[in-house]
Amino acid sequence: MNDTLNSEEQRERIENALLNAIDDIDRDHLRKLQLTMHGCAKRCCADADASAEAVQRCVDRCQLPLTRARCYVQQELAEFESQLEGCMRDCQLPPNEDNKQAGCHLERCTLDCVDRHVALLPELLRSMRATLEKGL
Repeated sequence: MNDTLNSEEQRERIENALLNAIDDIDRDHLRKLQLTMHGCAKRCCADADASAEAVQRCVDRCQLPLTRARCYVQQELAEFESQLEGCMRDCQLPPNEDNKQAGCHLERCTLDCVDRHVALLPELLRSMRATLEKGL
């Protein structure tokens, strides 16, 4: 059996790792912010004396913490994906070897990129959790 993963398996592996990371952050932090946001918005809407504009401003303020947290998570994951893509782009620089050796180099290099970046995810999650716990 082949020791290395093909490009489709590598893509799937990194996608699964990212989906698990996103699910963890969602369960641990974003859903709590969502619950808080909905409770806040409910209180805004319950104010029978408030104008429609005032209620909307109140609801918008309720959404801010969740919106900021989501933007932060998206920004961190986009940076992670950008670093992975950069690593994989570097693998495609042609080595001074024949085609068979170049193919082996590319395969090994991209697998190393995926391995390194999957290994970085737990630390990224720890850092993101710490930031989200402090609040944005």
